[in-house]
Amino acid sequence: MSTQDVLLMRLLRVASQGITACVDPVLRPAGLTESSYHTLIIVMAAGAEGTTPTALCTQVGQAAANMTRILEVLRSEALIDIRLDSRDGRRRRVFVTELGTSVVQGYAGRLAPIVSAAMAGISAKDKVTFERLLRAIVASLDKAEAMAGGAA
Repeated sequence: MSTQDVLLMRLLRVASQGITACVDPVLRPAGLTESSYHTLIIVMAAGAEGTTPTALCTQVGQAAANMTRILEVLRSEALIDIRLDSRDGRRRRVFVTELGTSVVQGYAGRLAPIVSAAMAGISAKDKVTFERLLRAIVASLDKAEAMAGGAA
């Protein structure tokens, strides 16, 4: 392994932990975590069509067991509704409730200055480059995860 690759992986982990450290204290009073709030945002963005638990696992980056727990917490707090898919009764679809939309909007305002401060040191041009690089890393990590799963 190259030293630079190991360093980059470490920096990604530190950045991820830093995001959680900034966001979780704001969300904790509502019983939310970064992952549950992110899930709620994705469900809200799905609109009237809703989304599936499988799609949420991919979009939020959570294993199925963790996503099941997150969805149960969100449902118990009446932030989401889970129903059978009208086109395929074997599948479930997840929809945001009015309360869930209200929670997302309320916390978006509280988190906006934190996100702005976190990104303040990056120029608009560098943000575009950073997004491109992160997308490439995510794609590579997906391939690496598939390799690791096959090695077990």
